Amino acid sequence: MQTLSLIGLPVLTYFTGEKEWKKDNSIGYIRSDIPEFKVPAYKGKSYGAIVPETLDLQERAAMAIQGMTNTTDPDSDYEIYWAAFINRNPVYMFHSWNDSCWCKYMDTLPLLRLASGSKLNMDVESRWFEVMLHMQGTDGLLYFPKVGKPWWQNQCYGPAAPGGHYTLVYTNGRFLGAMAIYYTLTGEQLWKDAGERVVDGLAELAKYEDDKAYFEWIQFSPGKQFTKADRSAVTHNFASWFAAIIQGLANYYKTTGYEPARALGGKLARWVINDSNHFDPEGRFLPEHPGTSMAHFHGHTMSLLALIDYAAATGDTGVIDFVNKSFKFARGHGNTTIGYFPEWLSGVTAETCEVADMIALALKLSQTGAGDYWDDADHWIRNQFAEAQLLYGEWADEAVKSLPVTPAGPYETTDRVSQRIVGCFASQASANDWYGRPPEGTQACCNGNGMRTIYYIWENILDYKDGKLRVNLLLNRASSWADVNNYIPYEGRVDVKVKTVCDLYVRIPEWVKPEECQCQVSGSDQSLSWDGRYALVGNTNPEDSVELTFPIFERTDVVNIEGKDYTLTRKGNDVVHIDPPGKYYPYYQREKYRKNEVQWKKTQWFVSDKLIAW
Repeated sequence: MQTLSLIGLPVLTYFTGEKEWKKDNSIGYIRSDIPEFKVPAYKGKSYGAIVPETLDLQERAAMAIQGMTNTTDPDSDYEIYWAAFINRNPVYMFHSWNDSCWCKYMDTLPLLRLASGSKLNMDVESRWFEVMLHMQGTDGLLYFPKVGKPWWQNQCYGPAAPGGHYTLVYTNGRFLGAMAIYYTLTGEQLWKDAGERVVDGLAELAKYEDDKAYFEWIQFSPGKQFTKADRSAVTHNFASWFAAIIQGLANYYKTTGYEPARALGGKLARWVINDSNHFDPEGRFLPEHPGTSMAHFHGHTMSLLALIDYAAATGDTGVIDFVNKSFKFARGHGNTTIGYFPEWLSGVTAETCEVADMIALALKLSQTGAGDYWDDADHWIRNQFAEAQLLYGEWADEAVKSLPVTPAGPYETTDRVSQRIVGCFASQASANDWYGRPPEGTQACCNGNGMRTIYYIWENILDYKDGKLRVNLLLNRASSWADVNNYIPYEGRVDVKVKTVCDLYVRIPEWVKPEECQCQVSGSDQSLSWDGRYALVGNTNPEDSVELTFPIFERTDVVNIEGKDYTLTRKGNDVVHIDPPGKYYPYYQREKYRKNEVQWKKTQWFVSDKLIAW
């Protein structure tokens, strides 16, 4: 065992492993022979462009791929390192049973490639999907091996299931999503067949009561074996372990139409809403354990995100209404100016998980018509979320250089860690610093959720349906319908270069009055009509260049977050300065945005041949 601390700060104790483990140990997967398959080609059109140097989700997606695929162990079939901690010299990453969060990367990496066009580390992706097939047992479920990966023997949430292999129920949901994505991108029947086996295996494992279903525990060995444990040993509410399953079933059903996926997803959703003690009837978050006030924010929002995906896939308006009520409750327990949502309802620091979930919920609820949360999403994306993605890592080496040198342990690496974690997300951020609660730097859970939300944002910047093109978020984006160039916050301006015949709607920021917005189409003044906050430009044609301008200004707010007062200087919705500033990796170093003249950059736009609604 090793107790981790930074300059005397007490933290958790982690198991570091058996000293006799060697990296050349063979890995005992449950399945030896797997079918051949093709990795998607990720084809699309690339072209150079000069764009405003503002928040660019295509660029952030490529950075996420870098962080995701570089924080892996090539000596263990590219298994991810669960976390990077910044409390030793040099900084290090380590394996634990929490490497299970790798499943979150599986249904995220292909989406990020569609958004960015990046083909970095394709060998990692290929091996990941091979390993996923090696993990599928005869009952359809995916089992992690203990042989060759001894960190899998040790659990944080009760005793491990017996034997050499076990499944964590939640991971099957994210693996199922990955299979659905690969089936969509390649058309290979093997992915559809593998997904059906996962669905059938989950259905066989579940317990049923009337029109509801649940699982007895969170991990099982083949033959439904599990080691009984007190559910109170689970830190998060028991129901949160089923969220990824509901979500995977919903997305698999949406992709393939496989009816058993819809049926099981509905039964699990009803149990979570009605019988799990996860929410009250009004959607308020209930505590993890009776008699306490501790409610894990992400443990609940991840369930809401699963429920909205199920409802959208099946048209269940009752579930949409429930999610909307609960989202409003969650919204009231964070700072909506910057998108700071705490790890626990009672506070502490912000995992990226909570911020990412709330953004995803705002986008999905807005798309269903349950509410209008586009402005909320804009606030949260531009501030806490954008700042949570690590853009450079050298500061971490500086933070620990005065500490004595500590060699890597048996399940650890110190190899270029500060460089490899670039593109990853903060696991314990404060309102003004990426490194808000030492020594925890970045963890795979936050990466998996934050990185997938990059795709959700990118996907929802604009949408095209029935001849109408709606620009929902004023962020840079290339597409087959139009390219969007965003000048905010340098200037109040957005340009839309139209590529298809369409009626163009552009959502105008909340601080702008309709009469303040001016429009030109290919150099000629254009009058606007309005549909709520959307400026209706009217019918546009390929090669039309649409320019919308409006005022933008700075304003100052004083907000209290986690008992501390912060003075925010905002330009539009972007925080351009915060006082007091952060200490290690300070947020909002954005003086360039305070200039009223846009800065430009060269980029390589990518427009994928295929899109996936996710």
